[in-house]
Amino acid sequence: MKKQTAATVTNAINDKSEEARKDALFEIRSLRKDLAQLEKELSSKKNEIEDPAFDLVHSAFEIFRHTQVMAENRKLTVQIDESLEKASFKDYLDSKGARVLKKPEGWHWISPQGEMHYLGESNETQAAAEKLEALISKRKNPAAKKAAPKKAAPKKEAAPKEESKQEEKSAAEKK
Repeated sequence: MKKQTAATVTNAINDKSEEARKDALFEIRSLRKDLAQLEKELSSKKNEIEDPAFDLVHSAFEIFRHTQVMAENRKLTVQIDESLEKASFKDYLDSKGARVLKKPEGWHWISPQGEMHYLGESNETQAAAEKLEALISKRKNPAAKKAAPKKAAPKKEAAPKEESKQEEKSAAEKK
């Protein structure tokens, strides 16, 4: 649910950024026209200038305002992504049974065997999640190594094949 909400908010922010980008491009084109008109008026010998200063300043201010909105929206998007990532690390820790303790302070996890493991400081959720994952994966790997691959019996004549198959089955059942 958190991811869906964050995605919706991020999409809305991106839409606002896109609108601001289009508006800034429109103002840049408008400013370009105003500057061309001012250059034309200043280079003519008639010196008839139609007070373009307000249009120039207004266009420049609008460009600044729109680009500022885009920059703030980028920062917001990054902050949302970081918060969502931290929340996912915290959710992972919570799902595996890790807790933030006051004494001893920090993230701790108690294994099924009853061993308490220190995972990290309370504000370092990512490091704690990575350490917990490493601990859990270490515990799963030895169990996987216990199941040794079956050894193939040497090939014999055609008749003894049935006997060798029965021996392999009985050996597999013993393991």
